[in-house]
Amino acid sequence: MRYRPALLLPLLMVFVAVRSTYGAELDQQTVAAWEKYVASASLHMQDRLNGKSPFLWVDEDPMTRRRVNSGEIVITPLGSTHPLSVPRGLIHHWIGAVFIPGARIKDLDNVVGDYSKYSEMYRPSLIKAELLDSTADEQKLSILWVQRVLLVTAAFYTEMDSKFCALNNRQGYMTFTTTRVQQIENYGEKDERRLAQDEGSGYLWRLVSFARFEEREGGLYLELEVIGLSKDLPGSLRFLFKPVIEHIPRQALTVKLEQTRQAIRSRASQRASASLPTAR
Repeated sequence: MRYRPALLLPLLMVFVAVRSTYGAELDQQTVAAWEKYVASASLHMQDRLNGKSPFLWVDEDPMTRRRVNSGEIVITPLGSTHPLSVPRGLIHHWIGAVFIPGARIKDLDNVVGDYSKYSEMYRPSLIKAELLDSTADEQKLSILWVQRVLLVTAAFYTEMDSKFCALNNRQGYMTFTTTRVQQIENYGEKDERRLAQDEGSGYLWRLVSFARFEEREGGLYLELEVIGLSKDLPGSLRFLFKPVIEHIPRQALTVKLEQTRQAIRSRASQRASASLPTAR
């Protein structure tokens, strides 16, 4: 079975926040702080894989697991400070979890592997998805997406790499990393154009994500852990817009997990119907 990262890709827009009045420029100090943070998060991910920590985040807290089992989509920021301020940048780290009764890993695979349905499943934000290259456990994909927040329209062309690992017949995970992020200036207009990498408004510079899934208790647990890098905001603006910065990612991640849950439910229902004996 081949697994693909489509499930994670629409989550890029969770890092589109408010528009400030100054330009953004990505420098090496920001990149160094980002790489250090991602390395630390990757070590934590390894702890989940080698048994030092629970494989699923929901298993760390019985109340969280009960909420998820009851049908709630649980979303929360990670880290003691959120977003985390680094030199000339902000790191956003969120996690979300959902449980889908009756679903199996094969249903997840069918959903995330159906690229032709992405624009339908994740509308209206995701415009186009295209598979650029694929091997048994690695994929390269491009995504064109648009996010409208308040009075701001942010459009991006992105390319990303993903790797899949099956731990056993019940558990697996995917890692997902953007390799190219280009803001589209004047999207939808005659003078529309792609800016060079690391140019533009700084809504999104980098993205790394982990997906963990486990088939148990008559259904499928799915977790998405997403880490993004954007430009910083002056202290006064950050305080003013903090409610917006917190609300937008939470709402966007909730919507995308719900869209994914509905798609997986539909696949599971089709599979169950196909397995029923035909009446004579």
